[in-house]
Amino acid sequence: MKRGSFVGAADEVGISGAAVSKQIKSLEQRLNLVLFYRTTRSVVPTEAAERLADLLARGHDELGILLDELDDAQSRPSGRLRVNVPMSFGELFLRRPIAIYARQYPDVIVDVDFDDRRVHLVEDGYDLVVRIGVLEDSGLIARRVGDCPLYLCAAPRLLEDHGAPTGPADIPALPAVIYSLASAASSWSCRDAAGVQTTVALRPALYANSAGMMLDACIEGVGIAILPHFSCADALASGRLVRLLPAFETIPDLGIYAVYPDKRFVPLKVRSFIDVIAAELASEEARLAPS
Repeated sequence: MKRGSFVGAADEVGISGAAVSKQIKSLEQRLNLVLFYRTTRSVVPTEAAERLADLLARGHDELGILLDELDDAQSRPSGRLRVNVPMSFGELFLRRPIAIYARQYPDVIVDVDFDDRRVHLVEDGYDLVVRIGVLEDSGLIARRVGDCPLYLCAAPRLLEDHGAPTGPADIPALPAVIYSLASAASSWSCRDAAGVQTTVALRPALYANSAGMMLDACIEGVGIAILPHFSCADALASGRLVRLLPAFETIPDLGIYAVYPDKRFVPLKVRSFIDVIAAELASEEARLAPS
């Protein structure tokens, strides 16, 4: 752990890196838990590995007790659970599910960050992150826990001033509220019922990196906006917003994912957290679904 890599540890004890890796894997299989998260950039010890190392470094005779505790953690969620979730989505829809999880599993210390910053799951010490979008091929493990359709929306007052678009070709003439962190921020891509895809430019009136800011600006008539359904559903239902060109589906399809480092021995605290989040999001999707 001090060396930061299996190769460094191997050099210190005079064996090969492959031998160290093999021994670690064997120990993990015997203990039925992950001791190190491996990425292309680093090898990071898990909470279990840190507890084992601390005990051995202090020369305590309590190894058997600790191993029993670690084994219990695979039958009863316990320990510290570090989670990172997107700010706007988390504030709207994950506060209650996370609180429900914390109540159901009092032996787990939940440490949650609401942050839109792009974090490195392993290197930054998270057990799990929630992500919305199209996932990159990162080598991490992901479970889709919900859908996140995007709607092109406008306030009635904007349509009164500019007229309602009849097709994608009309969109560039309208002012737009744009999500500044999107990879293709200044355009809208859509697909019609026949599967034909179209991309048109957006005319920026306001840039924001917050779904809440975009929603308020759109309701005020600043411009049209591509909004996630979770943020605009109530405004659409109340008539404060109108969905534009509903025959055209915004692409790409976005999902809500729980992302974690390793699929071999997923800690029960992580599995149970994902199950609670997935169930609560399914209930919320059912509530928000158009009647």
